[in-house]
Amino acid sequence: MLIRFSFKNFKSFKNENCLDMEATSLKEHEYNVAKTENGEYLKVSAIYGANASGKTNVLQAFDYMKKRILVSDDSKKNSPIDEENIYSFMINNDPIALEVEILAKNNKIYKYGFEVLKDTIISEWLFEKRVNKFYVIFERENNNVSMKPNKISDLVNIDERTLFLNIYSKIDRNNEDFSNVYDWFVNSMYLDLGNPNFERFINNRVSLKILSDEIYKKELLKFIKTFDSGIEGIKTTPDSIEAVKNNNGIIDIEVLHRGENGKLKALPFYLESNGTRKMFHLFDFFMDALKNGMVLFVDELDAKLHPLLTRYIINLFHNSLTNIGNGQLIYSTHDTVNLNKETFRRDEIWFAEKDKDGISEIYALSDYILEDDKNAGKKVRNDATYNKDYLTGRYGAIPVLEEFEIDYEKK
Repeated sequence: MLIRFSFKNFKSFKNENCLDMEATSLKEHEYNVAKTENGEYLKVSAIYGANASGKTNVLQAFDYMKKRILVSDDSKKNSPIDEENIYSFMINNDPIALEVEILAKNNKIYKYGFEVLKDTIISEWLFEKRVNKFYVIFERENNNVSMKPNKISDLVNIDERTLFLNIYSKIDRNNEDFSNVYDWFVNSMYLDLGNPNFERFINNRVSLKILSDEIYKKELLKFIKTFDSGIEGIKTTPDSIEAVKNNNGIIDIEVLHRGENGKLKALPFYLESNGTRKMFHLFDFFMDALKNGMVLFVDELDAKLHPLLTRYIINLFHNSLTNIGNGQLIYSTHDTVNLNKETFRRDEIWFAEKDKDGISEIYALSDYILEDDKNAGKKVRNDATYNKDYLTGRYGAIPVLEEFEIDYEKK
């Protein structure tokens, strides 16, 4: 599970910010919290804010961190990392700093992070928490690594662009600390559903699973039916893996609808609504997260979805009967319908706001100090109307709109 994610000097975030998934002492919606022997952690966090406030940058900061870890030096030429568009505040020549605190599968808490400047690793570190103190596993300054115990003799070169976590987790897969941290990043996902390349990747992944796994196909159909899409069945063309090989790897999905005469009719999947197609694609990742405890970062989860459908997804993660693996959902949104005390704890609600200098910051509703005359200096109460108060600007993080006049007079 993700406990904390800190980031600095990434895109619009100049100063250090921290997305904290450790539950506060609030006595509300206690079923929204995953209770473990190591602590209590939030299952969901929703990030609100105006357009261009930095909401997506929070998610992309994590995506960048994951890609830096998983992309080896040998594949840098074809790297998916976009180094050109991440250094908004590089004029001060400070490095990007990224750090996570996680609860790994081995039930240990780790703190891992690094600093990178112009594609060069400046520093890197990994700590393990024992009782209430963090102990060093390794620390790196430039290309110099110190490790406890000192076992770096097998390493020939440490490239300035490659993270030591990447190197050592491949050299010694039996090292529990390295492998668990590395695997945690492998199993955490950023879903950029507005990216055509990513959507093609998901479509191919889902299509192959529908074709090859009958149980998966039945579970997907069951899931789709829960929100009354009218879909009665799913079929693929070709209908076998061997036939797919002879069809240049192309798989077409068709969905079955019942017509006026009661007979089933096959329609191309691409004719379904944007919302239905989105839920089709999200199912695969939701099931992994709910069953296996993955962390999902989703940009604009609510886009193309009815607010009740968005709430349905949130409840899947809140409900311990469906979320048996303590998966986590972290997403950006403009959905104010679900911004209420019935859905969220106050520490699950986050806001992103950009100041006059273009610098973003994030803050939780549970930490926000009111500034209006009547309640100045006080925190937000749990009986407040969160959505109404947010839209009236009480919590900040809304667009500042100016009157726009159109001159229709002909000149």
